[in-house]
Amino acid sequence: MPANIESARHFAECVRFSADRVRHHSYGDGSRSEQLRDAFFKSGVLVSEQTTPSLAHKFSQLCETLGLPQEHVEAFVYASPEVQAQCYSRSIEQCSVRFSSTLVNLLDDDEFSFVAGHEIGHFLLGHGATPANEDPSIEHFMQMRAQEVSVDRIGLIACGKLQTAIGALMKTVSGLDRRHLRFNVGKFISQLSHVSNSSQGEELANTHPSMIVRCRALLWFSMDNDIRGYPDLIDRSKVDALDKKVVADLAKYVDGPARERIEQTKRDLSMWMAALEIVSDGIFERPEQEKFRDAFGSNMLEKLKTYLSGLNRDEVHDAIYERLKASREELESIVPDSFDDVYKAISLKVSEHF
Repeated sequence: MPANIESARHFAECVRFSADRVRHHSYGDGSRSEQLRDAFFKSGVLVSEQTTPSLAHKFSQLCETLGLPQEHVEAFVYASPEVQAQCYSRSIEQCSVRFSSTLVNLLDDDEFSFVAGHEIGHFLLGHGATPANEDPSIEHFMQMRAQEVSVDRIGLIACGKLQTAIGALMKTVSGLDRRHLRFNVGKFISQLSHVSNSSQGEELANTHPSMIVRCRALLWFSMDNDIRGYPDLIDRSKVDALDKKVVADLAKYVDGPARERIEQTKRDLSMWMAALEIVSDGIFERPEQEKFRDAFGSNMLEKLKTYLSGLNRDEVHDAIYERLKASREELESIVPDSFDDVYKAISLKVSEHF
């Protein structure tokens, strides 16, 4: 395939997870990026044919597979007992990828290709363009978890085999090498069946979803797509279809609490919008009560009536407006990126119903 960064990015888009939204942000201070790069040179080893020949060979191969000219990426290995890899996008044209020595020593060359492809995927899909000081909203962390699904697919394409990709994930989650680890994909994935409370999900601030959920997503992706024919044989309609299964998996095992909080806040906002519409004429008539009950339930209707009964006529509008304002601010704080669209949709629905 032709090798240029624009085509490499275009190819990567064909496997982007649908919940991983395209975002457009600046890359920040160029001088800061150069300082970071200088630190990498000072504290690690640049992957090259002269110093790390096997890694350099694999790195060159995976860049060719992804259609990415290698001059856009620098790779470093640094000493650390942690199993870590990171991608730093210095600009739209350049990135640095770092691997801990423990990670490199744990993986074989093909498994290294999966992890390196995964990290380069962040660069190709523009994930590194998000400012580091962005407010850590619930939506922000859900987006980060969705990004991992996307770049796992890039890693799978880079290494070429599902068994290799799963092996790399099993090694990184366990810290075990081949002496102690048997790559039984089905047995590993079946661990999800032992989760006693799947609805509890994971911590709201987790940046990565469960390794097992990621493995299931990779398994489904490999079954529906010829990864060796990338990008020509990737069927986007099949990707969109399997994405629905991945979204359901994330909702069940990972994002449940986050999604519930978002939905509850949306319901609260809808309710106070409806209440403000209802009291605008100063009368809460039976037809309006029935509409409210149909939309929010009998329990919420009784709570609203009780709340209104404790206010005099002059206080009602301002009191409800303050509740509406608080709900609006909470929703904006947890879904800042999609807030405008969500708020517009809620407003439209309430205005049509009330």
